[in-house]
Amino acid sequence: MMPRALLLATVVAAGCAGSENPKPAPVVTPSLQATTWTAPDAAAEPKKPSTPERSLEALAEDGKTAAAGMRTLKSAQLSGQREVGQELLAPGDADACVRLAFSAGEPVVAQLLDHKGRVLSETPATTDGRLGERGPVCIRRQEAMRVQFASKGDAVVRFVAWTSR
Repeated sequence: MMPRALLLATVVAAGCAGSENPKPAPVVTPSLQATTWTAPDAAAEPKKPSTPERSLEALAEDGKTAAAGMRTLKSAQLSGQREVGQELLAPGDADACVRLAFSAGEPVVAQLLDHKGRVLSETPATTDGRLGERGPVCIRRQEAMRVQFASKGDAVVRFVAWTSR
C-alpha cells in the first residue's frame, strides 16, 4: 500500500502532464459596436443641497394670515447634515406661544421642542409647512423652546417664527 502523500503526488503529477496536442484557446473577436464609458458616481461632484422654493420674504407673508396678532420672533436660513436647529425662546417672565412657517430644499421633519427635548409639535417629512397650524404652540414662562429640522442628507431650511410674547 502506498503512503497517502506519495499517492497524492502521483495523482497531481499525472494531472499536470499535458497532452502533446493541447486544446487551442477560444478566439475572441472584438465587437464592432462602440461602447461608452461613464464616470462612477464617486468621481462626480458632491451633490449640493437644494435651495428652498420660498424666500424668507414669502414665508413672512404667511404671518398675515397664519399668525395674525403675533409679532415676528425670528427668521433665518439654516443648513447642515441630518439635523439643524435653533433656539426660539429662552425662559422669560411670561408664558409664550409660537407659530412657524418653513420651506426646505428637500423633505424635512420639523419639530418644536421644549427645554427638556419633548416634542410639542411636529410635521411629517415635507418641503413646505407650518408648525402650530391648528393653533399656536405654547410654553410656560420658565421654559425654553427650539425648532429642529431633520433630513436624510444635507438640508437647507428657511423659516419665520412668530410669538405672542
